Amino acid sequence: MENNIDLKVCTTCKLCMDVCPCKVIGVNNKGKMHFIPGKESICIRCGQCMAICNTKAIKIDGYSYEKNFVDLPENDLDYTDYINFISKRRSVRNYKDKSISNELINRILESISYAPFGASPEHMCITVINNRKTIESALPLISKFLNSIVQFIENPIVRFFIKRKAGIETFNTIKNHIYPISKSGNYKLEEGDRITRGAPALIVFHAEKGAEAHTSNALIYATYAMMAAESLGLGSLMNEIVPAAINKLDEVKKIFQIPMDHEAVISLNLGYPKYKYKRGIKRNYYKVNIIN
Repeated sequence: MENNIDLKVCTTCKLCMDVCPCKVIGVNNKGKMHFIPGKESICIRCGQCMAICNTKAIKIDGYSYEKNFVDLPENDLDYTDYINFISKRRSVRNYKDKSISNELINRILESISYAPFGASPEHMCITVINNRKTIESALPLISKFLNSIVQFIENPIVRFFIKRKAGIETFNTIKNHIYPISKSGNYKLEEGDRITRGAPALIVFHAEKGAEAHTSNALIYATYAMMAAESLGLGSLMNEIVPAAINKLDEVKKIFQIPMDHEAVISLNLGYPKYKYKRGIKRNYYKVNIIN
């Protein structure tokens, strides 16, 4: 099905034309709304024209009003309630020995369907490992990889090539954060699981290498999943060291059933929090420049 406008119910209010980010909708020489010939290929399928149409006159290829749209609540979220909610969220590193139902996992995944995205979200993949034994089977491989970072960083030749291949941002993260933690022995399994922190479930966000906007999409999706988990009484922790091992070790990809040509961007430890915090933590680690 191609994009189309049902002129029998269209009122020519032009709202769809105004909200279209790529201006692929216009008025033809008969004064009727239409998709401008030659421009449909740049439609990003954001769905905003369908979301704003009062009469449901617009159809975007692959979307339906029944499956992809929901009625919005009448009341907006109060800012105070929003701040109260996000202030409760903590990065959880201690979990109860309690499994997570697939029902809760599915509700978290449902929340991601409302997330914004960059280009080509259809390339994004999400793998849920809702099995602690499967996670544990990969830990020795991940631990060995993380401990090997010490010798890599301390070797000037290897360090040069890591910096060149990974880029300055990733290299500085490894050198200034992962390396000292690894050198302290933190990732050795004798010290306990300091990698997935004993989480009963792990969500990995990944895509084909080079897929458009997959890095930003993965981070957005992981953030939505993290906040959904909080609303369901679960705790989570953004985890970049597991994806690093996934991308380096084919055996870990096999264990987690991630395609060999895919790149993992971020993962999310998931479980029931063992402890309840007494207060939120407010940080202002960013610099602000307001231009009026």
